[in-house]
Amino acid sequence: MARFVLLAALFAVVSAFQAPVSPLSHSKLAMSRVAPAHIVMEEPSDKAVVIGAAAVGGIVGVYLFHELSTGLLLAAGLAYGATLTNSFGSAAKSAGGAASKVYSKTLELNEQYDVLPKAKSALDTVATAAGNLNENYGLTAKIDEQLKISAAVEKLTDKVEEVKSSVTEKVDDLKAKASSTE
Repeated sequence: MARFVLLAALFAVVSAFQAPVSPLSHSKLAMSRVAPAHIVMEEPSDKAVVIGAAAVGGIVGVYLFHELSTGLLLAAGLAYGATLTNSFGSAAKSAGGAASKVYSKTLELNEQYDVLPKAKSALDTVATAAGNLNENYGLTAKIDEQLKISAAVEKLTDKVEEVKSSVTEKVDDLKAKASSTE
């Protein structure tokens, strides 16, 4: 459900770039304003549209199917579709154009507000605080003590080593039998 809401929000944000802005004519102040110019982003190049369509296909493929290979197939399909002139091509071009516009707006916002360095410093601060809390209170040790994860991992490692050694012994026996029969 959360994925659907996130996807719907993404489409709402993308569609906001297409809507014309009209003033509310309920007050005298709004009526006295000059008519607003249509705010339209410049159209991306054909190459940017194809790359955007591929990005949309890849993201949708990985998001819906949880497979990288499916994401690659959908990316290739939408990139190819963006070069066609039929209805599928126009849909792929529309998705690619929207993705290209979102990407350029993201770059513009990052340039204007320095979002990336601020997000990195915030994440570094959170990671440092979490590390300090873990050192001071031993949270991971307490969780491991309760869940016995280390013991389970050790047990699993021992089983893997046991299976590995038995397979190696059987392969060695087969090699010895094969060489003795020749």
